[in-house]
Amino acid sequence: MNERNPTPRLKWHMLRRRRSDAPFLRENLVAALHAGAACEVDLNFTADGHALCLHDATLDRETSGQGRVADATRAEIERLRQRSPTGAVLTTAPLFLDEVVDIAQSIGVAEPALVQLDVKTRAQALTRDACERLARTIGDGADTFIASAYEWDTVRRLVDATAGLHAGFDPLVFYPRTFDLAAEAYRAIAARTLATAPGASIYYLEARLILAALERDVNLVHEVGVTGARVDAWTIDPEFPNLRDALRRLVHAGVAQITTNDPEQLAPIIAESATAPR
Repeated sequence: MNERNPTPRLKWHMLRRRRSDAPFLRENLVAALHAGAACEVDLNFTADGHALCLHDATLDRETSGQGRVADATRAEIERLRQRSPTGAVLTTAPLFLDEVVDIAQSIGVAEPALVQLDVKTRAQALTRDACERLARTIGDGADTFIASAYEWDTVRRLVDATAGLHAGFDPLVFYPRTFDLAAEAYRAIAARTLATAPGASIYYLEARLILAALERDVNLVHEVGVTGARVDAWTIDPEFPNLRDALRRLVHAGVAQITTNDPEQLAPIIAESATAPR
């Protein structure tokens, strides 16, 4: 009989239930939280300091508007409409962080760090007003949320301003995209990650990085988890190369969470991977 491994929790990337969904749909936020799934919203800040759930720094691709988010006010953005991945204009307005907070509170989310706030604004552009407004918006519900970024200073500024907000970190800028590294180089990435972001609750590690390190007999999940932090492996979709083998190796490596754009299709495959032999 195979020993069952803990099944990683799925995270709905950009609030997508399936790949064809538009990003940041309110109905998907509700569905994810009712299902107990983790979910992610990207944040950019408006000219008047409001946190907008948008991946890009510009409005053009994801909304009916144009120009930089940082140059538009909330009132101007509220008049816009979301776009689907095909470019079709939807009937719904762009989603703001305060709506996410209200929905999470109405559902009664009890799991810590369930909603990832992936901040796209650089630390040097993050104003004090934006930090203070985010802290007021989250209020007493901070335990539900985790702020993440590639730049630790961005995370630190938001966490310092918001009591109870969890910290996450992604070391994407610490390694080459070829993943052609020796074992010691992978260990060095882990050491640099821990030294840069020692207070992180979750480290967001690219799945291809974890898998490449495993080929060198280095388990980055264990390397960065020495302080008790969890690891989220991003992003695994149904077309990921050698999907079942990759998921099996990630599960056995000990990842706590897997980011996907298609949780509907991936959920049963991950459950299957948790029972697969090592």
